[in-house]
Amino acid sequence: MHTSWLTAEQYAALSTQVQGAFISPLPAFESLLISGPDNRKYLQGQTTCDLDQLNDDNFLHGAHCDAKGKMWSQFYLVSHAQQLISIAFRDELNASGAQWKKFGVFSKVSFEAGQQHFAVFGLGGENVATLVSQLGFKLPQRGELARHNGALLLALAIDHFMLLMPVAEAQQLMQQKLPFAAPNVWLARHIQHGFSYLEQGLIGEFVPQMLNLQALNAISFTKGCYIGQETVARLKYRGGNKRAAYILTADTDEVPKAGTDIEIQLGENWRRSGQVVNAANIHNQLWLIAVLPNDITPADSLRLSSDSAPALRIVPLPYSLN
Repeated sequence: MHTSWLTAEQYAALSTQVQGAFISPLPAFESLLISGPDNRKYLQGQTTCDLDQLNDDNFLHGAHCDAKGKMWSQFYLVSHAQQLISIAFRDELNASGAQWKKFGVFSKVSFEAGQQHFAVFGLGGENVATLVSQLGFKLPQRGELARHNGALLLALAIDHFMLLMPVAEAQQLMQQKLPFAAPNVWLARHIQHGFSYLEQGLIGEFVPQMLNLQALNAISFTKGCYIGQETVARLKYRGGNKRAAYILTADTDEVPKAGTDIEIQLGENWRRSGQVVNAANIHNQLWLIAVLPNDITPADSLRLSSDSAPALRIVPLPYSLN
């Protein structure tokens, strides 16, 4: 953990023993500030989302791909004070930031790391609307953005939020008597909503549809050209994508790393079938989002490839892949 707004003592005090609504500091998520008169035009040609749809009252979920359609990152994009702010897991934000800066020299656009300016939190849990109101926000609906005193609240789902807050206000917030929870609490909810992010070992491994981004309104199939569009569009209109992201759970104390194999039973043998994308463990209940063949069914026997090889159960996605 390296952050200017959360102390080691505060981080160590965070608990997974929470009931009801909670707020989790997310020091592994950061922001990138994108400025300049060409910032929208530039990102329009770089990402899967349609910048023409971004306004002051919403945010965009999108992906940044290489020329072969494999993802450098997926992110959330907001407009703030004539800047664009991309919010993502640190590994993928660094990967995309490096690529954007490399090719941005040909446009009137500039980039600045946002960790000295903004902190990222996650909100969720039962009756989270009360906590949202306590923090001074009007409750946004899914896909909407609420603003309050320079802070931005993104409604990723009905009861699942991401909060971007100026560092000084974040430091003050950490002094308040609020239901703070460990990041894993929010990350487990993130997985349960069918969301994911890219850790270092998986950057450049997946096309957006493998992480269900078409079902999460993170791909525009009507905008103009962008890097990787040919592959992404071909998978939609001609088929060919044979993999998707699934939610899995197991009773175990393990927390597998991103990229850990998942195996399927075929007769008396086990064969590699997919891999872990993200994992969170709350009180020996493991939650995974994993890429698997898109014809997998709950009747299939799955296990984690590890010493204890816990059995994995498929949990229905909260959205349709069709």
